[in-house]
Amino acid sequence: MKTKKTKKGVKLGIGIILGTVVGYLTSNMALWFVLGIAIGAALEYGTQKKTK
Repeated sequence: MKTKKTKKGVKLGIGIILGTVVGYLTSNMALWFVLGIAIGAALEYGTQKKTK
């Protein structure tokens, strides 16, 4: 099964944007910005193809 390749950092950027939006809506920017980075990094590096 072929997977669609995306540019590096796209999922990280999406995580940062979502964290910023949720932080603004909940009036807790500091917490959600950091959580957005963590979630985006987990998505970015968790789906990389493992090589031997």
